[in-house]
Amino acid sequence: MRWRLQSSEINAAAQTAVAAVLALLLARLFQLPESFWAPISAIVCSLDALDGALRVGRRRLLGTALGVTIGALQMSFTTHSLPSYALVIAVLGLVCSALSLHPSAFRFGAIALTVVVTDTSNPNIWITAATRFIDVSLGILVALVVVKAWPCKPPGTTPTGQ
Repeated sequence: MRWRLQSSEINAAAQTAVAAVLALLLARLFQLPESFWAPISAIVCSLDALDGALRVGRRRLLGTALGVTIGALQMSFTTHSLPSYALVIAVLGLVCSALSLHPSAFRFGAIALTVVVTDTSNPNIWITAATRFIDVSLGILVALVVVKAWPCKPPGTTPTGQ
């Protein structure tokens, strides 16, 4: 068992914590109904920061936009059932493939779609879709700002994070 932490591990943990806290604070400030989605997105995006946060953030943002839109369309025009859920997940995958999007866009889109189609607490599905997109976007944007502004860059990264 290793007892000593490397500075890059300490840096990554601190950077992720700051991004998560800032995203949660902003989500609460904007009174988003399910503020936990913003720090979750910030955490996921921050942990990928070493591999080009802007590129990864863009993929996830586009995937989320597609996922919430397709999910809201499905819930607006059909009844929710397991076969219709399977169909819209497949449609999202095909749309992402047709647009030559990275698999991470499909992954984030499928998660966002799932949240939208399984949230029965709000009768207006488009409000649910919009707030999920705002939550995730806020988390991604906060993570990108923290990564860009972070004073200590891990070894082997360029100043742009890519």
